[in-house]
Formats: sequence, structure tokens, C-alpha cells
Amino acid sequence: MMEIIKPKLNRLPVTTTIPLDKIYSSREVVQDDIFLKKYIRFQRGEKQALLTRMPLSYIKNGFYKNSGSGFVSVADSPPEDHIFYVANLIRSGHRPQIYIYKNINKSSSELYVAPDDSAVYKAYENLRIEVVPVVALDTSIELEESAYQVKNLRFKEENLGTFIDSIVAKKETGQAYSVLGEKISCMHQEELEKLHVHAGLVMQELKRFHSDYISGLHYHQTLFSILYRLVENLQAIKLLIANNYYYQAVCLLRSTYEMSLDFYVDWLAPEQIGFWLQVHARIDRVGFKMAMELAHPKENSKKNKFLAEQKSYCYNLLSNVSSKAILSPLGRSFYDEVYTFSSEVVHQDFNMKEIYSVLMGDPNCKTFNEEAATTLVRCLDIVTAKICHRIRQDIGSGIER
Repeated sequence: MMEIIKPKLNRLPVTTTIPLDKIYSSREVVQDDIFLKKYIRFQRGEKQALLTRMPLSYIKNGFYKNSGSGFVSVADSPPEDHIFYVANLIRSGHRPQIYIYKNINKSSSELYVAPDDSAVYKAYENLRIEVVPVVALDTSIELEESAYQVKNLRFKEENLGTFIDSIVAKKETGQAYSVLGEKISCMHQEELEKLHVHAGLVMQELKRFHSDYISGLHYHQTLFSILYRLVENLQAIKLLIANNYYYQAVCLLRSTYEMSLDFYVDWLAPEQIGFWLQVHARIDRVGFKMAMELAHPKENSKKNKFLAEQKSYCYNLLSNVSSKAILSPLGRSFYDEVYTFSSEVVHQDFNMKEIYSVLMGDPNCKTFNEEAATTLVRCLDIVTAKICHRIRQDIGSGIER
């Protein structure tokens, strides 16, 4: 029996409890009453929030305070060593979230304000990270990416913690990032080589960005493994097409597409979803059910059933390719076109049997035409760009290091 080497990766942030009297807060910080009210309501389970990604340029560091005669800009000035520490956390694999809400000052250009995360904001800004994880305390916002809806759950008076309870998919636009541009050449191997080189360059950029300054989450290792597998798949597809094995290449397109789905659900909220990806990979459904029963015995059956249901949401989401496809920026339509066709090939359904049957009478007959081959390359282009573009946004690509 073959054994796969499985190095131990950590995707679960370490948490601890600190007494309030041990936490120092600067007296110079100006309190944002609007933020405080929204945050307390969220912590009490009275309102939901969204976990998503947002361009840093859309967010104001600080907030606006209405002075009566107009809005006054307020922003903390965190010490440089605080910013330096957070930047090293980020380069070690952490992605701290910024809490935001809608900007009440409509005359300013920023759509959102971040009153409580100045050091994190400055660290992302210094690293030139363009799109950052956020917790949006307003759920009626225009999404730039899909989102997870979260809520603090309470059982009677007990706060059970924050759980993801649903997904909010960004509306499909029919647009997608591309590496190859609008027109694809009929020289398919050359086009695939461009994708292969591009993914390889992003992989090197990620390695340059990463730092082992702090022993943190293995988020960068996860991104690297995705890029490495993407590079391998593109190289393998190029070799298959060179030998006219187009249908076999379609099987690898499906593998690459599924990998891009797992990448996106993780990229949206790395500090929350990475752990569930790890659990889903290590424990089958029977084992997960047993773990829930052990963790939540029947002494308080109503409460523990409630907890088990909430904890099962992410596991069930990751088990369902269709749900992940809806969350993905490429949407359900791309899934219907690509995944359905690739399933026919992978499972050799009757349609595929009919296609291959013509070879009995004419071994030289072409079963995969030029248009289909171009479509295959275009799909790989879109999936490659989806992964690479978002990773580059997440690592401040282009910085001299």
C-alpha cells in the first residue's frame, strides 16, 4: 500500500483567555460610539456580520465624528513597533481581519471606516496588500467578493461563540480575470506555457514574501501547495495535448477547477476556514459525527444538538462542490459548463461511449475539435487567473525585498 507523506500543518489560530484587568488600553484613543454600538450588538448575537475581502483603498483608517458643524476625521496613531509586529505576523502567514462599517460621511471617498484596527490597517498598507479580510458589521453592503455570514450564538444566557451560518454569493457578472487576454491563439501548447510560467512566477513571489519571523499559521504553505499543484497540472496538460490526449487533459481541468474552489473558500477568510479544510481532509463524515457526539454529550441534549448543527455547517459546505461553486466568483454557470462536461469524461458516461465508438470504424477520426480545444485552454486560463490574481493581491506583489 502506498503511503503519502503528510507534514503537519497548523491552520488553527491559537486562542487564550486574558482577564480584562490585564489588558492595557491607551487613554488617548477616541471612542467611536457608532462602532461600539454595532460591535456590542454583534457580540450579543443581536445582529449578524459578514466575513469577506475588501480592497484596502475602500476603507478609511479611523472614522468620522460628527462635531455638529461637520465631520471630523479621527484616527489612532499606533506605535511603530506595534505595526512592525503585525506586519511580521502577516508575513508569517496570519491574516488578521479589519472590522468595518459603512462610512456615514457621504462627502468623503471611502465607502467604509475601520475605527479599531489602526495597527493592522497600517501593516497591510506598508506591505502593499491590496485586498484584506474584513468583518463587515453591516450586512447590507455591496460585495466585492462573496462572503460568509456569521453570528454570535446564545443558548439562553450563555454565549456559545461565533459561527458561520450561511454564505452570501456575489452576483455573477460574466466577467473573469485572464492571463492570456481576449484572444487565444490556436497554438495551444504555447498558450499553456504562458499559464505555466505565470503560475511559477507567482509561486516565487509568494516564497519571497513569506517570513518565518513568527511561528504562525501555515496559510502561506497552503497557498504554495496550491500553486505548485497548479504548475504541475498545467505542465501535465501541456504534455497530454502535445500527444493529442485532449480528454485526459479535461480530467486534469476538473482537478484544477476543484482545487480553485477550495482555494477561494479559504482565501475569503483564512483564519476561520483553514481549520475546517484541515478537518474535512482528515476526518470522514462518520468520524466527524462521532467527534461531535464525543464533544457534545447528551447531558444537555437541546444545547449540544444546537452546537453540533452549527459546527457541522462548514464541514457540510466543504463536502458540497456545488455550494463551493456558487460561492466562487466564477459562479454556478461556469460550474454547469465545465464541471458537468468534465464529469462526463471522468465517468465515461454514455455520451463519451458514443464519441469513442466512432474510432472502431475510423481510428484516425478526430473526436476533439479545435473549438473544444480552445475552450479547454480558456477554462484553464480563467481558473489560473482566478487563483494567481488573488494570491498576488494577498502578498503585496511587486515589492522589492
